[in-house]
Amino acid sequence: MKKIVEFLKLLFEKEQEAIFLEYQKDKIEEYNIFIEEQINIHFENPYEKSLGRTIPFNLIGKIHNPASDRFYKSKENASYPTQRNLYKISHYQNGTYGDLWACYISVDNPGTGQTKILHSCFIVALIDEDLKIVAQFNPDRDTGKWAFVGGDRELKMYKLGKLLSIERYLVPVNDDWGIEQYNKDI
Repeated sequence: MKKIVEFLKLLFEKEQEAIFLEYQKDKIEEYNIFIEEQINIHFENPYEKSLGRTIPFNLIGKIHNPASDRFYKSKENASYPTQRNLYKISHYQNGTYGDLWACYISVDNPGTGQTKILHSCFIVALIDEDLKIVAQFNPDRDTGKWAFVGGDRELKMYKLGKLLSIERYLVPVNDDWGIEQYNKDI
């Protein structure tokens, strides 16, 4: 699991840098290049059989139009973004991907004093000898279940394969649903 933690740490560090670039109106081109070359390369774009084409899947989209001047003004003295929290990683043996890791994480830039809630689950697999995020699920708080967000639509959150091991790192705070998921053997 160490290699998965290192992969996520690197990705989250790059995400922090991207968020900071996003705060600067004069860095839009630099931001877009950074997103393409440093972040979105870690996401596997799935082939959608029903459409007969590959569907883009990534963490952060490019900026096509600048935000309002008010947005940039509000970010002038913003502190450097904080890194996502990693709560738990579950290792599975999957029929399609082989080793598969479900990585339970917080929202981007959670802040130091903000509530640490469970926001997403990135599904990571080894693709052509590189770790890639192959799917993302977010909680649907209305149904109390995980909802598919993007990636390989064939993956089902509750049917990822044979559970091999779980490592827990940080307990979500003030998040009953997140704590429940953290404690589950999924």
